[in-house]
Amino acid sequence: MNVVVLRRRLFYICAMVLLLVPLYFLGNPSVRNPDGTVKQAGGTLAQIRTGYDLGQGDLGEIDPASESMRLATLGLRGVAATILWQKAEYYKKEQFWDRLSATLNQIAVLQPHFVEVWEFQSHNLSYNVSVEFDDYRQRYQWVKRGIEYLIKGSKFNRHRTEMPFELGNFFGSKMGVADERLQFRSLYRNDDNFHEEVRDRTEMDLAQPDGLGADRKPDNWLSGRLWHERAYAMVDAGSAPAKSALMFYVKGPQWLMKSAEAMQAEGTLDEPARYAWRRAGRDWDSFGKRNIYTTFGDTIYLMELAAANKNYGKLKQEFQDFAGETYKKLLAERTAQLTPEGIAAWEKPELERSLDEMFMASKVEQLLEIPPEDVARAMPEKERLVALEKAQQLSAAKDKIQHIEIYANQVNYSYWAARCEAEQEDDAIVARTSMYEANQLLDRGELDAAIAKYDEAWVAWASLFNKFPAMLIDDAADEVMTSIDRYRRLLDQPDLPEDFALKDFVKFSYMHKANQTDPAIMQVMAVWPERYPGRNFLTELFRKLDQQAEATPEAEATPETEATPETEATPATEPTTVDGPADAGVSVAAPDEGTAPRPKK
Repeated sequence: MNVVVLRRRLFYICAMVLLLVPLYFLGNPSVRNPDGTVKQAGGTLAQIRTGYDLGQGDLGEIDPASESMRLATLGLRGVAATILWQKAEYYKKEQFWDRLSATLNQIAVLQPHFVEVWEFQSHNLSYNVSVEFDDYRQRYQWVKRGIEYLIKGSKFNRHRTEMPFELGNFFGSKMGVADERLQFRSLYRNDDNFHEEVRDRTEMDLAQPDGLGADRKPDNWLSGRLWHERAYAMVDAGSAPAKSALMFYVKGPQWLMKSAEAMQAEGTLDEPARYAWRRAGRDWDSFGKRNIYTTFGDTIYLMELAAANKNYGKLKQEFQDFAGETYKKLLAERTAQLTPEGIAAWEKPELERSLDEMFMASKVEQLLEIPPEDVARAMPEKERLVALEKAQQLSAAKDKIQHIEIYANQVNYSYWAARCEAEQEDDAIVARTSMYEANQLLDRGELDAAIAKYDEAWVAWASLFNKFPAMLIDDAADEVMTSIDRYRRLLDQPDLPEDFALKDFVKFSYMHKANQTDPAIMQVMAVWPERYPGRNFLTELFRKLDQQAEATPEAEATPETEATPETEATPATEPTTVDGPADAGVSVAAPDEGTAPRPKK
């Protein structure tokens, strides 16, 4: 009996030993480097977890005596994470920063693949916690902690583009838009230890040539662009974009423009600034050629607006020629419904119309725009089928124009394309350099030299504003107005000289702030050089205002808008920004370059 029992026990022991062999090859854990990359692949199950990102965090990193550990080991990770979230909010409210940091780390261990956890808490550290400190150096450290927290989450979410995309936003906007941006940018460009730490943990070399500013040190905006480029490469490799294609791909070129703006604000001008804007312009053009799948179900690219208008005009002319007498008859019926005042407003040149005439002309255009389907249905039966096919093609072409305009206006595409071109002009280089040098001379007390430099700057600014009137209402205009106020105080006289080169610009700035500018001209500001070459924007604006004042008796009783001593101290209107904190720009009225051609009378 004992021999039988012994044999049975030996059999069980041998069976267990044999079973351990496949279990070893199946369940052997992987070995990872500090940055989360795999050093040894491990067994089959470990390889599957690595390939599909199925593995959870290491529970050994949680306090073994904590309530979270007890819940997590019972399969209640969600409950444990919720409790920790509540504790994190309490610690933030009570300003227990060390406990907050430890709690956030435990949340990350419990829910490593929940991207929103990393995004929310990293934003919490960099944006909300950092502002609780008075010293900008302490704030900078908490901004870095938010970035480090997001980097930690990247190793658990290697195929999620949200992680590098948000890192790009943090490096760019948090360090480049905050009130302490000058201090943050200076601390960052000299923070070699942080640059090395990021490189060791993520293999992102922030000191590569594409990430260096004019001083050959890492620039925060260019570092952010490097992260966006990594996100774009992930999409090319098969990952899904973090946001809509438009807002996802616009960040890279936008960050190049922000870097150029920051360089100019800090005194890096002349050829380095020209090169920075040229580089940004090339990237903006590439963005305009990128295919974007719209919510309307079609694919567009922003630079094809002119081609789309040309194609629409061609199809429309072909359709009208095909419809022949049917189209002419329907057009005559609609024309008969027009009033003489409406026809006069419609026939008047666009820049000659008053505000009321603009509305009347718009209504006339809508009335005379006969839906092609209506024309097709009125055609003789033997031609109706072909007419319907042509009508569908024409409608699709018009819809495409509208879709391009909607998406282009979301990112102010026309304005930024013109801005990149304008900043490369010789006038822009002279204007910014002279104004910067004049301000420096004034700060040093060299008054005569400062006046001479200011006078050079005003002439160059006047020429630049004439070529690119959209700059009249952007950040550059605010900088010019600030310098003009310094110039006026330097002259020690209440009024600017009679021959002041920017006299019209100053008048326009006050009018724009008071919403007294003409809508008909303002709406074509962004595309003025293209549509009205050789014509001075401000001259046309004031000429039209004078004509309206002469035609309106009530206007005679209204004093002409002049800069009074009180209003002279008022800064120019702050431009409306686009796209929130990550995107800074100006919102120019949507250009109507994409509107359909007018129907023939």
